[in-house]
Amino acid sequence: MSSDSDTVQLSATPPAAAKEKPFCRHFFAPCNAVERRIYLITLVKGCFLIVVTIFAVFPIYWGSLWKTPVRPLNGWVVDFDGGPIGQFVAAQLVATSPATKVTLMGVPASHFPGGPNDLINDVVEQHTWVAVAINPGASARLQASYVNPNATYNGTEAITMYAAEARNENAL
Repeated sequence: MSSDSDTVQLSATPPAAAKEKPFCRHFFAPCNAVERRIYLITLVKGCFLIVVTIFAVFPIYWGSLWKTPVRPLNGWVVDFDGGPIGQFVAAQLVATSPATKVTLMGVPASHFPGGPNDLINDVVEQHTWVAVAINPGASARLQASYVNPNATYNGTEAITMYAAEARNENAL
């Protein structure tokens, strides 16, 4: 029976760890010194590496944007349509281009015997930075959709823009 009373007495006394309330320690508690030191060293090293990265990488980026572009970029407007839409859009784009950083000039469709595919090839071969193609039949498709309303008509297929994307778009 003495073992039963000993068991009762042992269970009645709480262990030392159970006496401490949860979340009672604060950051500057002396018992947290080792963990606090590890945390602060890691934090300072991380901040230092971020600052070094900023001073190493950002000047290169900012330097690349310093004077971009130096001159207006060349662009072409090609009217493969030949109808009223093509003539109007080509004239308006060429007329408004001096106000932008891309100078658009009209190029006859006869320079591209293969049609829009030849134009795409010239953009890929870097003969121009940007090309706006008024697609063949744009005026005819629009007029046909007015005569016979057609839900499948897609106005976004009238004009296509091709550009050399190997440059920073934010710099334009």
